[in-house]
Amino acid sequence: MRARGFTLMETLVMLVLVSVTVALMFQMLGSYRIARERFIAQSGAIDRQALFEAWFADSVHGLRAIDGSPMQGTATGFEAVTLNPLFGSPGAPARVQWTLVALPDGGRSVRYSEDGVERWTLPLAWVGETRFAFLDEAGERHDTWPPATGLRVDLPAAVALVREGAPGARAQVAAVHGPRTPRIDPFEMEIE
Repeated sequence: MRARGFTLMETLVMLVLVSVTVALMFQMLGSYRIARERFIAQSGAIDRQALFEAWFADSVHGLRAIDGSPMQGTATGFEAVTLNPLFGSPGAPARVQWTLVALPDGGRSVRYSEDGVERWTLPLAWVGETRFAFLDEAGERHDTWPPATGLRVDLPAAVALVREGAPGARAQVAAVHGPRTPRIDPFEMEIE
């Protein structure tokens, strides 16, 4: 009568199959880990980009024209008073400054300052020409504000962050929601 159990050959075949299965599982686990890390890094960059775009739009939406504190803007940045500061109390006027800074690797970053204090710097994910542009009421684009044409408007109708020369180049445009000239109350006393 034949003894029950596995032969040596059957045991060796099972060990080889189990070891190949374990090796494939470790390889899949490593691939999963790499894919997960890439996904987290990419989603973090997307989250930072979305936050930057929302902060920029909120800051520009709240721009206000205030006598004695006009908006000054160039292609590399602008400074103005907003009622939507990122770090101050909502509704309280704060002087903000958005600046594009060249990086040593040829890229750009955007720097945000509030009331003269630098709050954060964010490297921009795109390459190519990046600059600010200012749109007047007629929709004409100006590289500086106030425009050299002599318009007497303290704030532009919109501020754009223009990205050119990169795949998927586009402009992020944020409109100024408030009055673009200082408000004059008829009951204020005139100062001579």
